[in-house]
Amino acid sequence: MRNIVDEAGEIVAMASDEHTLIGGHHRLAVAASAGKQLYWKETGEPVKLDPFFKGSSRRHTA
Repeated sequence: MRNIVDEAGEIVAMASDEHTLIGGHHRLAVAASAGKQLYWKETGEPVKLDPFFKGSSRRHTA
């Protein structure tokens, strides 16, 4: 599991190594829409958000 942090070092979300969000879905979306820079806590590399949000409209509704 890897942590995603904002510029202040606050944990925004948690993800698996396969870019599957485990927690913080809403916080990640809010931070991204606010234009915050997000980083992998372990490496300091910028987080690419496309893998997290692509296909999010595939939810089935009744």
